[in-house]
Amino acid sequence: MESPVVRILLADDDANFRSVFAKFFARYPGFEIYEAGNGEEGFYRAKEIRPDLILSDYDMPVLNGMEFCRRVRNAPEIASAFFLFLTAEKDDKLKVQAFECGADDYIEKATPPVILTSKIRAFLRIKQLQNEVVDEKEKLAEANQTLERNFKELTQILLKIIDVRVPGAADRARAAKDAARYICKKMEIGDEETSRITFGAQLHEIGKIGLPDTIADKSKSSMVMNDRSIYNHHPVIGSLIISTISGFKTSADAIYYQYENYDGSGTPEGLIGNEIPPGARILRGIVLQSDLCRSGHARDDILREIRQSANRILDPMVASSLVEHIIENDREFAANKCKIALEELKPGMVIAEDIYAASGIKLIPRNVKIQERMIRVLMDRNDSDPIIGGVYVTIGAR
Repeated sequence: MESPVVRILLADDDANFRSVFAKFFARYPGFEIYEAGNGEEGFYRAKEIRPDLILSDYDMPVLNGMEFCRRVRNAPEIASAFFLFLTAEKDDKLKVQAFECGADDYIEKATPPVILTSKIRAFLRIKQLQNEVVDEKEKLAEANQTLERNFKELTQILLKIIDVRVPGAADRARAAKDAARYICKKMEIGDEETSRITFGAQLHEIGKIGLPDTIADKSKSSMVMNDRSIYNHHPVIGSLIISTISGFKTSADAIYYQYENYDGSGTPEGLIGNEIPPGARILRGIVLQSDLCRSGHARDDILREIRQSANRILDPMVASSLVEHIIENDREFAANKCKIALEELKPGMVIAEDIYAASGIKLIPRNVKIQERMIRVLMDRNDSDPIIGGVYVTIGAR
């Protein structure tokens, strides 16, 4: 197998030096030498030939070596070229400046040709290793993209399988994914953990494929006690399925603990508060909303139930964020309301959505015009019993 040709660009305003250099390297196979009389010419020549290595003088007319180096580093198509300065200078500051502008190293012009050749070969070996690393990185990136694409396709296949077994599950999966992503953002959960939690939210019903036909498609709230006992197995089945995927323990845990309640009254282990994984706390709210919807509850009833579930069934942060998500996704309502900070409330504003405290107590019903004393009460209450779901006022109503 033939060795690849190495392209070397020499930029120097000394024509005699360029000639000697070119004649010397002509004795060695595998080198192609290109010349330029200044930095400007060298830059355009480099873009034309894409050299493996650039040798440049410091002081040249039109464009000096420093600026030439900066231009090379800022041009993506040639930025990876190994850049060496040829110098007769002894000024260390100049050499430091060369490194700062992007040079890889420097060689003194007085270096004997044989040693110069050996050094250039050593630099080219380094360049080859760098190129191999870049190639491997690109291959890995391509492989990761393929894996990610395959993973998304596999997820869609799983959702279709669930939807055949449990009609409507695919639509609930999409809604769960959106809600989980929204709540994760509100809770300031990192990107990687958010990705795992949203995946678990999408597939939180996958365990239902292991339930009897008479139970799989029912809402939990409409079941008799014996059926509920069987139904409660689906998070275990689901977590076992997802746990077989390497690196997705967070998703499996979210599915397994999706019926744990914040006050410790849930299943399967009766975990309390922050003992429950964040993904499971989020999924508990999403499952609660889904059960309320499937039981025929109206929007306002669902919001009230979620608010009143804070500190009992739901993490108060999850309850508050879920209420906000539901309201902000109600387009008809969103067109006529505005969420404001408690401190921004002013007398005369009209409340657009019931205001609840974390304890579940309704503080102010909607359509009430705010008075100064109400604002004081809300501020005092918020210190000890935070408001759930924020404050929404009707746009243009005073």
